[in-house]
Amino acid sequence: MLKQISIFIVMLFVFSACATNSGTIAQVEQISNSTQCQPCESNKAFEAKIKGLIYLSDVGLKCCANKRTLDTSVALKKVYLHRIYDLEEEKKIFKNKNASYYLDEHFNVILYSMLKTELKNRGIIVLEKSDSPYDLKLDLAFTDFNSKVDNNGLHSRVKANLKLRNINTQKTLAVNTRQDVVGFKDEKEMSFYTHLLLKQMANKIASIISSL
Repeated sequence: MLKQISIFIVMLFVFSACATNSGTIAQVEQISNSTQCQPCESNKAFEAKIKGLIYLSDVGLKCCANKRTLDTSVALKKVYLHRIYDLEEEKKIFKNKNASYYLDEHFNVILYSMLKTELKNRGIIVLEKSDSPYDLKLDLAFTDFNSKVDNNGLHSRVKANLKLRNINTQKTLAVNTRQDVVGFKDEKEMSFYTHLLLKQMANKIASIISSL
């Protein structure tokens, strides 16, 4: 009986986490769509006001439509999201002045969902499986995450190694993105802003793929 109860509790936590992630991802997508679009291939810094705070990043949350990827005369790209490895648990830490806190998020699950959306927005087909040498296979591993809160606000950066390969392409790239949230104080919003950071990562990766 106790074993059954334990299993039920574990399943409850799993389903709750999935529901929370889905809700936050939907909120991020809604906010991203309401921001002014910016060419995500641009090196120009992005600035917006989100939840009353100034949000600064190195890539836009909403990418302007790229005519080349939406042109029906161009052969459609097909991408297979082969493996996305989560960030190591001991690196899921954010610092608030002198204290350190664990961030209970699955970076790989969040990125998978957001990257899938961004690729589709660019007219790229996302495959559930692949047996063609022409399909682009993606592997990604998160390598680092730095996040701290100081008197000015929140400052975060995430890094990953990206591999893209098919019969014509063999690329290994280091990708990273950063954010600054001026005036950030509420630790309860860490999950939301981390989702935004991963949205930026999805935009960068999707832009790399669309440029191939």
